[in-house]
Amino acid sequence: MSEPKRTGLLQLLGTSLGCQFVIPVYQRNYTWTADKEVKQYLNDLENILKGNYKNHFMGIVIYLEKAIDFSSRELSVIDGQQRLTTTFLILYAVKELFKKNNEYTRVEQLEGQYLTNPYHSDKIKYKLKPLVSDDDVYRCIVEDRMDDIQDKGSLILKNYCYICDYLNSLLIKGYSVNDMLMALDKLYVVCVPISEEDNAQKIFESINATGVKLTAADLIRNYLLMDLQSDIQEAYYAKYWKKLEENVSQDSKILEMFFRMFLAIKTYILIPKNGVYRGFIDWVDAKGIDTKDLFEELLEYSKIFNLLFNTDINKIDKKLKDVIVDFRKINSDLPMAIIMEFYHLHRQQKIGTETLAKLVSSVNSYMIRRSLCDMNSQNISKLFPTVLKKVIEKCNDNYDDVLKVLNQEMVGNIAGTSGSYMPTDKQMMEMLFKANVYKRPALRIVLERLELDNNPAPVDLSVLSVEHLMPQTATEEWLEELDTDMETYLDNIHRLGNLTLATKSDNSKMSNLKWEYKNAILKDTAHLTLNMELISIEKWDLSRINERTAVLIEKICAVYPYPEVNITHIEEDIIEENDALDICAKIAIDEEKIQCIKKRYTFRTEDNKKGYVMASSKMRLQGDKERYWFAYREKRFEDIAACKEQYMIFGCRNKDVAVVKLPRSFILNIMDRLIISLDNAGNIHHYHIVIFKNPDKRFTMLLSKPNLVEIDITDYVVGIE
Repeated sequence: MSEPKRTGLLQLLGTSLGCQFVIPVYQRNYTWTADKEVKQYLNDLENILKGNYKNHFMGIVIYLEKAIDFSSRELSVIDGQQRLTTTFLILYAVKELFKKNNEYTRVEQLEGQYLTNPYHSDKIKYKLKPLVSDDDVYRCIVEDRMDDIQDKGSLILKNYCYICDYLNSLLIKGYSVNDMLMALDKLYVVCVPISEEDNAQKIFESINATGVKLTAADLIRNYLLMDLQSDIQEAYYAKYWKKLEENVSQDSKILEMFFRMFLAIKTYILIPKNGVYRGFIDWVDAKGIDTKDLFEELLEYSKIFNLLFNTDINKIDKKLKDVIVDFRKINSDLPMAIIMEFYHLHRQQKIGTETLAKLVSSVNSYMIRRSLCDMNSQNISKLFPTVLKKVIEKCNDNYDDVLKVLNQEMVGNIAGTSGSYMPTDKQMMEMLFKANVYKRPALRIVLERLELDNNPAPVDLSVLSVEHLMPQTATEEWLEELDTDMETYLDNIHRLGNLTLATKSDNSKMSNLKWEYKNAILKDTAHLTLNMELISIEKWDLSRINERTAVLIEKICAVYPYPEVNITHIEEDIIEENDALDICAKIAIDEEKIQCIKKRYTFRTEDNKKGYVMASSKMRLQGDKERYWFAYREKRFEDIAACKEQYMIFGCRNKDVAVVKLPRSFILNIMDRLIISLDNAGNIHHYHIVIFKNPDKRFTMLLSKPNLVEIDITDYVVGIE
């Protein structure tokens, strides 16, 4: 890298004989606007003219210098494209002022010294080569063909017109064109030329680490194109990158999401959003993949992205149409990678269309059921990349049983875990029957799907909205009609059975009207299958809500079915916590005179001889072992501190409850070998106790420090019920 050098803007351009400043295709677009950055630039120029500034620093210009031939050089701009492009626009506006004054000698001087390379080929004739996207408009300006400009919304054009008006205003204020030109040279930059031996990519990253940061997509584009020759850069940009943007989006956030999904497919890891760029270059460097081959692969997946999200749904295969519509409505990043890869396998003719539809449907069912039941999506952030990895490995390029494998990995093997399971039909009924579902994202999806699946006639969903049958605002008439109190009313208004679809106009008409009037309006939407049965109901009350809720849940379960999988344990069979604690107390505490300090959690004998702390955990599968997790907190023993003997009782609950009774002294002896969690102040909040039930019926406890080891605690199991 050459030494940084302070230089005036005109001096920089005037001494660059036989040079062309090239804005590489990997750079972000020209983004300066007239009312902000360009205005500030011209204000700085005017302050020079007024004498308010002796000179003014405009920033850094960094370029990679490459020799074209013995007399020509390409200066590839790494940083400074916005101010350089704007500077050239100002100079062309100055040129127009000279022409208006008939100062053609000055026009020739300006062109020959600052704007063109008059003795060089057309390829480098002009000292600035803007981005490809700006080149047509820029050429029209520099060649005085303003009438030929097609893109009237171009920032290049808008800024040039603004600059012309501003410079004319300076003429009116009494400043000459030559004054403006001299003032321009008092605006200076720090110029940093670098050579091909320098690490241009690292310099680029460092420059953009501050200020308005480039997006991950910007950095990836730069990484892929920077080291290529200019002609190859432009060819690859046109053939690959431009088409990739057309398939995906020009929106940087959507592009970033695309690369994040691509990485999830290739690495089976859903990396954090802020790690996309680093994750991408690490993967590419590790693979050592050829740039052209990488572009080919990215372009292929961009076509898949386009099919999934951008293609007109009516152009999608009829067998895929419904499941793709649902997938788009779900609008979640989490399953995106696995669906993209299934589509990729389909395009490779390894998966048939019907199989692909079933795969997408299965994923949709998983997502819809969890969303409708308001289950935390963070619990499944790592699920789909892991499932994809297992599907690819187990199928081993033979995808005849891919649906079976997917369902087993996605549903069957995690049915006993608490965080990521798919609710069964029974659990759906339990979790949704009394639930407030009005604000849940999946609500409209399932109502629309129920309507479309059961209605032979076409339905315009865009004119429909979710309507409350029993209105959101309780009126005296409704409370009297239902013969209920306000609390009960509020508990029922957002239940599934009280919600339907209605036209937006009918929705406003119905408002808080009594049922007989609402019912009459609903007859206008009798063509909707969701409302057909409603119009025959004379009275709407809580019993009707109960009936309709149960019916709708059953229909939802049919449309989004629970897959047929081999399940060792299903969470619905696990005994509830309170029941488990009662069983623990019954089995582990045999004293007659026992005092409960905290309900179900803490007990002691009246003579303070023995004290007990209770804990319960659901079963989670880990391989072929049942795993139970507990939190040990010192604070919980404060209530039994006076007791001579202290015990902690662990209820391992599945279809039965295995009760483990450990003396506190036992736990204290192994505490330094347990994992800890800290509170916000950095103090120990609790210790992690993990108990395993092994296939041979033995019980073990996991110790994590200094190495992972399981110790046998079977002797401490005091009963199973």
